[in-house]
Amino acid sequence: MDEYELFRKSSRFPYGPGFPDGEAAGGIVAGSDFGGYYIEREIYRGDPASVFEAAEGIAGRRYALKTFREPASAQPQALEELRREAEVAARLRHPSLQRVLGRGEVDGAPYFLMTLHSGVNAGSLLDDRAELLEPGSLIELAARFASIVDAVSALHRQGVVHRDINPANILLDAEGRFILADFGSTLNRADRNLRPEVEPAGELMYRSPQQLLAGANHYAPSGDIYALGMTLYALLAGRLPLPVGSAEELGKFKLTRELPSLCRMNPQVPLGLDGIVRQACELQRAHRYKSAEDMARDLKRFVSRRRRSRGRYAS
Repeated sequence: MDEYELFRKSSRFPYGPGFPDGEAAGGIVAGSDFGGYYIEREIYRGDPASVFEAAEGIAGRRYALKTFREPASAQPQALEELRREAEVAARLRHPSLQRVLGRGEVDGAPYFLMTLHSGVNAGSLLDDRAELLEPGSLIELAARFASIVDAVSALHRQGVVHRDINPANILLDAEGRFILADFGSTLNRADRNLRPEVEPAGELMYRSPQQLLAGANHYAPSGDIYALGMTLYALLAGRLPLPVGSAEELGKFKLTRELPSLCRMNPQVPLGLDGIVRQACELQRAHRYKSAEDMARDLKRFVSRRRRSRGRYAS
């Protein structure tokens, strides 16, 4: 199978199911040229920017290209925000972060190029119940997820918080490795004094209880740690941990009640793994992991012990 064949056909591609040719509203559409890149199709529609599958020429190397659908009508603030996103993303380096390969401007409209991953996103694992019945598969899932926690730790060391960690933003590459994507909501902690008031970001289900309250500190790394725990919970349980509701309803639930037992959701989940998830999702920020690095260390230690144990029984 061609590397990009799965990408074109998959309705679970990380950026969504895509849009038919010509459906992108005005400006850039499938079949058009943007700064020398041939636009194959729109694969994710944000507001006001989109991600396109683009190629250098008609048959050249393919990329994920992010820019505005209608560059000429983009507002100055939106232009500056996309430039800032491109600048932040270009500085980030980790094997489990989606890589930015280049950036530039076309007629004043900023854009940046990213690696284009075939396959699906981790959200598709929520539909694969058979995967959850194999304890060995859960251990390998935990091993792959440890690489994402490592990547978030690398972001935090560089003073950056992601703010939108959830299964849909974790891509699977051709080898099945997890890749963290979407840097549109990132904040640089050094900018807190310059931008003290920022809009909340991220899926409500994966925000920490504190982030659902007015006056929240959106620069705190602990929000990412909670989102990591909730994401791992969902992947291990094969379902969302809480009923979907408004920010007020979820905030009230998260601040007053503990999460349902992960082992009850999926009896195949080992107690040690349940404990890691529970610590990441503690109600009180002070009781969570102090850092993503600490969480990654516990995950790796757990995986290593279980693999050694399985090796002894197999011999």
